[in-house]
Amino acid sequence: MDKLEIYQELEREFVATFMGELMPGVLHNFANPLNGIMGRAKLLQRRLEDSIKRMETRFPGFAQDFGAEKIIRDINTISGESDRFFNLFRDVADKLSVLACRESVSIDLSQLLEAEIRFADFYLDFKHDIQKDIQLDRNLPLFQGIPADFSLATSMLLISAKERLKNSPLKEISIITDSDDSNIMLTMEDSGEDISGTCQGVIVRKEAGFDFAALPQIDCGVCGALSLLNHSGVGVRISQANGRNKISLGIPYR
Repeated sequence: MDKLEIYQELEREFVATFMGELMPGVLHNFANPLNGIMGRAKLLQRRLEDSIKRMETRFPGFAQDFGAEKIIRDINTISGESDRFFNLFRDVADKLSVLACRESVSIDLSQLLEAEIRFADFYLDFKHDIQKDIQLDRNLPLFQGIPADFSLATSMLLISAKERLKNSPLKEISIITDSDDSNIMLTMEDSGEDISGTCQGVIVRKEAGFDFAALPQIDCGVCGALSLLNHSGVGVRISQANGRNKISLGIPYR
């Protein structure tokens, strides 16, 4: 075994521990100082405002001479940025928690998609380059499913759409959820490169053992995601019209 092979083997061993062991520990170690920063920022914000008010009562004009307005604005900015950082931290922690959940539970599809879209914003081209039309029904019925399956599949649908949009002059994606008496519906459209006929054939035939190597690289994510959803009892349909890919999912909930 040469040096490169040894490195690749060690790399595989390291990656194998990454999701299950390393990242939960990393997030746990980040959480304590982050909570401390947030708590102290809020406390400092309140104390400073109270102190300036008392000093202004005793010494009129103190706030202006002290530059209190600018200091308070800076403290408010620090407090707001710590809240924003906590929300980003929570998005990562929630994603890892969902990926670790392999039990069948009740799922709110709109809530899951909202979290997945926030997580997808960590891909900067998804966040900044793509125009998004998001219409999520907040009153969807719940359905039973394995959160890890639906989280991974929806992530890959978003990432695959992002990749198809890279070379498209029009970068648009729409995500819509709805429901009827028996199914929860998800419709995703994008203006990117067409999903291949090979991938569509795999989905239509519901092939269990298809070969990823036989697919165009750009279709591996979407084909794998839709196949996983197929195995989870989800109805899947792919179509193209007016220069847009359309993926329609129907999730039975009764």
